[in-house]
Amino acid sequence: MKLSEVGLTLQTLDIGASDAESDVRLADYFVTTPQVRSALEFRRTHFLGRKGSGKSSLFSQLPRLVSDVHPQTKVIQITPDQYAWGTLRQYRELGLLPEQAHANAWKFTIALEGASALLNVNGDDLRQDARNALSTLKRFVRTNYGDQDVSLYATASRLLNGLESFNLEAFGFGVGLSRTKEQPVTPQVIDAILDALKEVAFEIGLVLTLDRLDDSWDGSEGAQSLLIGLLKAAKEINDKYSLKNGKGITVLIFLRSDIYESLRFDDKDKHRQIEEELAWNPELLKQMIQLRLPPNITVDELFEPGDMRGSIQPFNYLVKRTFLRPREVIQFIQECQRRSPAGAVEISKTALREAEERYSLWKVEDLKQEYRRRYPEFEDALEALRQGFHRYDSLDEFETYLRERIPALVDKFGARRLMELLFNASVIGIRLGNAGTARFKCEDSDLLLPASGGVYVHQSLYRGLSIRERRSGERGSGATENDPPETEWS
Repeated sequence: MKLSEVGLTLQTLDIGASDAESDVRLADYFVTTPQVRSALEFRRTHFLGRKGSGKSSLFSQLPRLVSDVHPQTKVIQITPDQYAWGTLRQYRELGLLPEQAHANAWKFTIALEGASALLNVNGDDLRQDARNALSTLKRFVRTNYGDQDVSLYATASRLLNGLESFNLEAFGFGVGLSRTKEQPVTPQVIDAILDALKEVAFEIGLVLTLDRLDDSWDGSEGAQSLLIGLLKAAKEINDKYSLKNGKGITVLIFLRSDIYESLRFDDKDKHRQIEEELAWNPELLKQMIQLRLPPNITVDELFEPGDMRGSIQPFNYLVKRTFLRPREVIQFIQECQRRSPAGAVEISKTALREAEERYSLWKVEDLKQEYRRRYPEFEDALEALRQGFHRYDSLDEFETYLRERIPALVDKFGARRLMELLFNASVIGIRLGNAGTARFKCEDSDLLLPASGGVYVHQSLYRGLSIRERRSGERGSGATENDPPETEWS
């Protein structure tokens, strides 16, 4: 069935927004991936993915998804803004490493966020110990905040002034609490609040989710310490208070995978079992688009019949030019819609190729923006590929190419590090033993750069970087401004 049969054209077809924050219909076509099911089982708590991989989509839908499975469980969504982030980053405790001090600060603020979410809970149906704990938590929050909302920034700001800025009499710390300026958050205080929270949460369930942690990320030591502190705090709370069935206290963190991989801290190996990489494949991406189309219209019917050059179907052609992220597929299709003439009811092969020009330019700029703060050398390494070839016969040949293009960068960082940086960003992939196809990190997050193999540039970047097809026998050295223009290939 064509769009015309349901009274639509490409210009009037709405497939939704490419970002979760502005997509009001996301719940209508949300895809339940294996990672979504993992989140609802509460056995994985660190959800990692690159920009556009669906972290914020899952984050935004969790309250609805959790309520369908665990109706009593409350979900609290936390998105620290730059003010809360900056304030928490300043927190220190004498005699503790910054990351441990930050872990204490996070546990305290998470506990307060949880306590504030219980203010409107009626405890009549709770057992007596839970009712008493609920009463204590409500008294503590109202004593310290009155009728004001408990915000992350307000809590962080008061923490900088020391524990004495909080009235802790509800937990029995009023008498004998040191009034020393900048009294640190002691484990006893944190445990008292969390233990009270546990009594209630073991009956109704409390899930705290944190997203947009990269908005204020600058790669500095302070930023790293703050994130490490959060990861440690979340694990400590989950290990002690989560029942893995929607009950207890559970903390879920949504974080960019490249930032997570850059963090170095003791016992990170203990976090491996709770990591969950948000991964997509062409089949899931096709399902994602299918759910956004009118009933009886298939994804393949959205495109002009017939294969592209290279005997590849149009949708597969499009997907091969993405890093397998939902946002990219949506953006690409929307650009195809924009490039199509008024009244068109299918995406033509011509419109698809024209859209690829603009889309590829976006990908080049998006990659630079994604890695700029963490890896300042990334932009120059990426630009070194401009007007180069789409493949190099070996890693040694590619290293020679980089040395010709960016000798100072190679001398400073080493060719291997630059190649790993490009490989981990899926800018380049590797074909082993001249067999099979090139493999990219975006297809398998466990891939590591091998010691040998042919190097291939990702197809999403061909147009944006003016990549040229390398013909048989052509040397893989640097191109010049006088080289002939690129040719078209699949």
